Amino acid sequence: MAVKILIAAFGFYPETHGIAQAAYHQAMGLHRLDYEITVVTQASDQPRNVPFAVVSFPVRYRRFSLLPQRKVITAYQRFILESDADVFFFHGWETWVSEWVIPILPQLKGKTVLISHGTTIHLRYPGFKGWLRWLLNRSAALGFSGKLRMFDWLVFLSPHPDPQRMSDVVEAKRLGITDFSIIPNGANPAFLRSSVVDFRTKFGIPNATILLCVGNFMREKGQRELVRWFRELALKNTVLVLIGSRFNEYSAQLSKAAGTHLNVTVFLFEQLTVEDIHAAYSAATIFVSATYTEVQPLVLLDAMAVGVPFLCREVGAVKELKGGLCFRTKREFSKKLRWLLRHPLSRSSLGEKGRKSVQEKYNWDKSALLWHALIQRLIQGIRRCSQ
Repeated sequence: MAVKILIAAFGFYPETHGIAQAAYHQAMGLHRLDYEITVVTQASDQPRNVPFAVVSFPVRYRRFSLLPQRKVITAYQRFILESDADVFFFHGWETWVSEWVIPILPQLKGKTVLISHGTTIHLRYPGFKGWLRWLLNRSAALGFSGKLRMFDWLVFLSPHPDPQRMSDVVEAKRLGITDFSIIPNGANPAFLRSSVVDFRTKFGIPNATILLCVGNFMREKGQRELVRWFRELALKNTVLVLIGSRFNEYSAQLSKAAGTHLNVTVFLFEQLTVEDIHAAYSAATIFVSATYTEVQPLVLLDAMAVGVPFLCREVGAVKELKGGLCFRTKREFSKKLRWLLRHPLSRSSLGEKGRKSVQEKYNWDKSALLWHALIQRLIQGIRRCSQ
């Protein structure tokens, strides 16, 4: 009989954010290895079109909400309790899939695994709102050590003990927890192949050096700093291209910050297809990011798959990636960007290192084999206990 796997994630295909992509590729990889997959996720109007069961709940989750959704919580917990899964995978701390399951974990017969995509309980964004959020997280931080021991197994993207976004790695090491695995994210497999779209021609980009940034338009991603720094640098024959999922109030601020450079040397795009985003990577010279919060960003892995070197703020586990450089300050950003622009051979070397790293480590096929090995280890533990 096939081993039954339940994967719970607050987002899933066709959503494109990091956790949705990670859960999708995990499910597809295990499906190809003949596991029986059920996915639990948030309701969506978009068709799933996947070869396994997807169960949706009408969740509108807010961590600090004073009006919890009792009926939805009960329905979710009942479904998990009635599941006969051999192994349960829950994606992400501080999400409804993990927070709502914690009270019923002792009642589950199958093995439970928390897949960490980083923590935010110690994250401090700039400004007053950042400090307020940090203060609101103090109660969650105090009880976090207990949560680490509630699951049978933990999975981290990296062993790097970043104190803000990977505080669970720091705490697990402090507590001497050894029941964990390191299973990294993967790049989009299509990005290892050549793009068939000419990004410059299709979107009217000048024949100039392209600095590319891909990520949702939001303050935490630091795009406004990128626009401001780019304008101050006044680089010759160079353009900045920013691609987000949808235009919003923040993207309007970016347009305002670009001023007369908008659609001249600064370009903003929304709702591009995967093929067009692939084409943008292929046309880019350097991928740039001033994000304040990441763990192991898929956008950098995609840049590595294409062979484009990156320059990214030092956050999460980014400095472990071999395909680019990190910076901490505006001055470092400017210095390293100018250095990369002046040294094409170094750019090529970084790009090749990144691409090789994706082929050898940061790809979903490799991750699927690691998931398979973990499941077999957990299943063997269940069988030994039942004998």
